[in-house]
Amino acid sequence: MALKQIKRAAISLLAFFMILSSGGCTESEQCSTETTVLPVLMYHGLTENNSRQNRYMISPALFEQDLKYLRSKGYTTIFASELISYIRNGSSLPAKPVILTFDDGYLNNYTYAYPLLKKYKMKALISPIGISADEAENEKYRSPEWSQCKWSELREMVRSGCVELGNHTYDLHKLTAGKKGATRRSGESDIEYKQRLREDILSAQNRIEKETGKKPESFVYPFGAKSEGSDNVIRSLGFSAIFDCENKINTISSQEDLYRLHRFLRPLDISSEVFLSEILDCH
Repeated sequence: MALKQIKRAAISLLAFFMILSSGGCTESEQCSTETTVLPVLMYHGLTENNSRQNRYMISPALFEQDLKYLRSKGYTTIFASELISYIRNGSSLPAKPVILTFDDGYLNNYTYAYPLLKKYKMKALISPIGISADEAENEKYRSPEWSQCKWSELREMVRSGCVELGNHTYDLHKLTAGKKGATRRSGESDIEYKQRLREDILSAQNRIEKETGKKPESFVYPFGAKSEGSDNVIRSLGFSAIFDCENKINTISSQEDLYRLHRFLRPLDISSEVFLSEILDCH
């Protein structure tokens, strides 16, 4: 048996026994006492310019195909806050939940993804870079190809009920001069690192709350990069969910599982059926 088949079988078997032990639920809802198998999909940007499409930029048409495919298979998009409430309060979830995430807060999320989310009545978690949203306010020439969302655009999407915001740091989304996201820098003490991380994340948290009236419950690691102790800092700040960049399915049964939510990066050159069928087979 192929490795991927073994993994699928193991996940399905675990979920099966957890459901048996919990007593089961109705077909339309899952109880908070059972294990939920949850796929999380990771997107970044959308562009209609073929020459600019790459690992992190796919076409709006391909994103729309994904939405159609999910709907055809009976999946319902949920917010991270709904998942948190499911664990914390025993709130119900749809029978086949899925979370869509967009990292960085590109303007093309507003230009292309947002209309499609409204069209198909679906939801997504968008995690803007705080400083980029601030800088977008003064950007004279804007393009979906490279610009970031302004706060007014993020605010509109949140108020629509189609979008929830996550914390993606204020100014740690960097890969230069020995810096990589939320990781500890060379020569930095443990105390210095934790203080810098805490202050930056709180800055993003405060800006998002000020601009939208809502404080994110989810933290999304830039590049999936972290260091020893970073999870503890994030948890101490009151976040109830942490997203990484590992291509793994999630099996949710407790609060601890929400602190290691994995996501499948959407590739550029494959169809929705090829990309999603193997992931959804784990359900």
